[in-house]
Order: sequence, then C-alpha cells, then structure tokens
Amino acid sequence: MSNTQILVIEDEKALRENISEIIAHYGFRVICTPTGEEGITMALVYIPDIIICDIMLPGIDGFEVFARIKQIPQLSSTAFIFLTAKSTRSDTRIGMNMGADDYLTKPFTKEELVNSIRARLEKLSKKNQHQLEKDELIEATLEKMTSLTKAERKVLNAISEGFTTPQIALKLFVSKKTIENHRVNISRKLNLSGPNSLISFALLLRARHSNDPSPNSQTPTASN
Repeated sequence: MSNTQILVIEDEKALRENISEIIAHYGFRVICTPTGEEGITMALVYIPDIIICDIMLPGIDGFEVFARIKQIPQLSSTAFIFLTAKSTRSDTRIGMNMGADDYLTKPFTKEELVNSIRARLEKLSKKNQHQLEKDELIEATLEKMTSLTKAERKVLNAISEGFTTPQIALKLFVSKKTIENHRVNISRKLNLSGPNSLISFALLLRARHSNDPSPNSQTPTASN
C-alpha cells in the first residue's frame, strides 16, 4: 500500500485535511490541492494511482478536471472518485456517464472512503495483471515470428495496414488462394486461433511498433 499514490482535490480545507489523515493512516501516500488547475498539474508530476476530486471547485469544476485528466495518456489508468455535496440522481449520472470509477456523496464515513479506495486498487491490480499476461502472450508470439517466411511477413505487414485478402493479392501479384494459404500458415506458426485473431495480432504488433520504434523492435515489414 505504501507505494499507492492518491491525489485529493478538495477546496474545503477541513475536509481536505480530514481525508488526507484517513488516507495516510491506512498507509497510502497522499498529496493535496484546493483547485482543479493545480490538481491537473500535480497529477502530471506525481502520476497518482487514484484521484479523489470534489465536483464544486473554484475555477474549473470536477467534471472539467476529469475530462482533461482523461486526455492525458500518462493518466489513462488513474482511477477517479468524485466527491459532491449533491445527492441528485442527475448529478450522479453525469459523473458516472463520463466514466468515473466511483462517487461519494458528502457526508461520507471513513469506511465508505477506504472501501472505495480499496475497491479501485483491487480493480487496478486485476487490470495490471491482465495487461501483464497480455504482454507475456505477445512476447511469446513475437518469438515465434522467426519461423515466418519472407512472403508470410509481407502478408502480415499488409494485414496490419488494413488490407483485405483480395487487396493483398493485388498488392503482391499473387492469387487470393495463395494469400489465404499464407494466412492459414501464419496463424498456425504463431499459434493464433479464432476468426479475427490474426487481424487482432497484426494490429497489436503495428501499435506496439508505433509506440516503440526502436531498431530492434520486431515488426513485419516488406523488407524483412
């Protein structure tokens, strides 16, 4: 828990300090600010695991903070909990429809706050584990790419660019049957199963290369 970073954005000093004391008591690291603008800046600096944000803030409100936070790639996995004194269904619906992870209505108990935090951390842990397993699967599949022929790599590259079987056939000056055979062989060699698994892998590979354009990155290209 000591590595968990929580950002609290709350303009009411007494409540902000109370929330901070509770969070610190349970072993979480906490940073605080009274305004949305400062909150966004601090979020970029500290990259918190969870943001607890009041809706009614001076300057930009909590909804605006949430919208801007979600536009920042580094904060895409940060959980977001709204705080509000309002208890109307419409207010709750706005926050949850925007994609907030939870919603606490003031006044709330210490148990409600801590349970919400723990629930978010459990969800983040499962998400991170799923991503880890997904990355390991991709790495295992990448190792098998050495078994692909030059022609198969060209086909895989074309698939990653969104070309269909007829389009790839025209592009490589071969028959559709040949391309279909290549697709079957690629799927077999990479141990891919399912009607869209090859397309999904090709797109994943292309996205991975775009995010890591190093000379050593393994990407199917026509030149390989």
